[in-house]
Amino acid sequence: MKMQKHLTHKTTSGFTLIGLLVLLVLPFTVNISDATIFSWKDKNGITHFTDSPGKIPPKYRDGKVEGLRTIEEIPSKESSSSNSKMNLPVTRLNHLQEYKVPLISTNSGNFIVEAMINGKVKVKLMLDTGASLMSLSPEVCRKLGIKETLKLPAIQMQTANGISLNKLIALDKVKIGDAEVDLIEASIGKKMLGIEGLLGMSFLNNFRIEIDHTKSELILKPLAKPGEQVWGGKPAFWWKSKFKYYNTQIHGYKLKAMHSKALSNQETEAVTKVVRFYEDLHKKLTRRASFFRLPKI
Repeated sequence: MKMQKHLTHKTTSGFTLIGLLVLLVLPFTVNISDATIFSWKDKNGITHFTDSPGKIPPKYRDGKVEGLRTIEEIPSKESSSSNSKMNLPVTRLNHLQEYKVPLISTNSGNFIVEAMINGKVKVKLMLDTGASLMSLSPEVCRKLGIKETLKLPAIQMQTANGISLNKLIALDKVKIGDAEVDLIEASIGKKMLGIEGLLGMSFLNNFRIEIDHTKSELILKPLAKPGEQVWGGKPAFWWKSKFKYYNTQIHGYKLKAMHSKALSNQETEAVTKVVRFYEDLHKKLTRRASFFRLPKI
């Protein structure tokens, strides 16, 4: 498989599960939606959860004892309507569902998977767990309306053929089988014979993945454990690692631009474009976090 890694960072993958759960403290009101989960901590320090207001001890429900917390796991219809006006993408992903995606075996021992990009362009991608990012050919990008211009940010990446300078792009949606993920970081790679890009970790780290060689299937398992709180289908550790990754990229490239005296004005401008790219991704992730009422983590 082609190997593709950032020279300046390592991506946090979906294989590392951190048992982290952070709850948002909100005032308790009478207006209760079906999507609300309640929690409280008893005198012994044990935290309890329920989606039934009737099961909340009266002393917490009546406000005589502080500590009742509410978590809205799924946006209300009103929020969804507001979301559509904002044109905010919402991942259609059942966080407890397992997805099985057919794989096409090649003579070289690799696997090809069919994908839909931004809901309009079908592509054949090579499965590559060694690639930090998804990669699309210039031809596919043209079909998507993405022009490979000097305005796009670019970073150095390690490939099987050595170090190359690849343009960065953000994909609205990527779907393989019934599994769909929003806001995917990708790069524009070179055209490869028989395939139109790579399915790398920027998509795959949204799942725990397995490959069934006997059935030629890619199995995408949820990151959240049964009963674990999720926001937008993702557990707290996913959100934390995603924000940390974007922040690391932003600060890392800012420092590079500030402290490297050897950079020319053109090189400084190129680094600034990368900073703006990740700042934009960070803003979009923040909007999603706000939409799903993610507590501060």
